[in-house]
Amino acid sequence: MARPKSYDRDDALKRACEVFWSRGFSASGVRRLEDQTGLNQFAIQTEFGGKEGLYFEAIRLYAAAATKHALAPMKVGGIASIATFFRSLVTDKSPTSSRWGCLIVNAGIENAEIGSARIDAECRAYWRTVRQHFAAAIRRSIEAGEVTPDIDATECSKALVIAVMGIHTMNRVEGSNRAGTPLVKVVQRHLQDWSS
Repeated sequence: MARPKSYDRDDALKRACEVFWSRGFSASGVRRLEDQTGLNQFAIQTEFGGKEGLYFEAIRLYAAAATKHALAPMKVGGIASIATFFRSLVTDKSPTSSRWGCLIVNAGIENAEIGSARIDAECRAYWRTVRQHFAAAIRRSIEAGEVTPDIDATECSKALVIAVMGIHTMNRVEGSNRAGTPLVKVVQRHLQDWSS
């Protein structure tokens, strides 16, 4: 008969997400993960398929939470919802603002060394989702006459994704959730310029 688990899987995964987000994959040793999550090495291996499997699950958790909460207003909103999203990236106490940057940005960069196909696929899927949310919000504003119709929603949404990556990277590099503020201001000016 299997022994009962001595840990809560969801709670352990949330804690692992924080460890990886703050330290990265390479700097998060198994011992630290054990200390911070309540998992032991056996559980990390059997429950998640090892450290990389735990990392992958943490990335999926982060991406799902960001999609559900941070991106949700752009499902129904227009340009204003995009401006609000960008402002939230550098606002104190905002769930999308962190001195650690963004776990997905960090994972994408670090995966150049790890070389995991599934981590790469998960990161790409997340950015595709972000791009789709931006494009839908832009198109909604065009249809409502709030934005000039000559705006290319597809190209602009790609540029906005790159801006998000840059803001998070700057926050991480500087260790401040406000470091990306200059780029946020530039993006907001461009969004205002699109108004018809």
